[in-house]
Amino acid sequence: MDTPQPRLESEHRESPAAGRVPFGIARTQSQRIELVFALRQGGTLPVTHDLGTAVTADVLDRYCEELRQAIAAGKEWWAFADAWGGSGQRAYVDLSQVVGFTARPVR
Repeated sequence: MDTPQPRLESEHRESPAAGRVPFGIARTQSQRIELVFALRQGGTLPVTHDLGTAVTADVLDRYCEELRQAIAAGKEWWAFADAWGGSGQRAYVDLSQVVGFTARPVR
């Protein structure tokens, strides 16, 4: 009588599906940033914005400098829009009401 031989795990291993990326890991560099504004009257306003280009340290630094100068001038409304495939969020901020902000790439 033939008895089946036990199979060792190392003998047969399913290969991951071709093209699949593990959850939470992106293939390409993100084009989106998350901003959190601190407001004069208290509170914070988080927004996500699609820059339309890959977010690198240099791109983020330039964007933050431009935003910092606009906040210092304090006379503008800025529109922030996330990709429709992301959150689709739209936000309009009166920069005269902003006292500070944080910015980071969305992963």
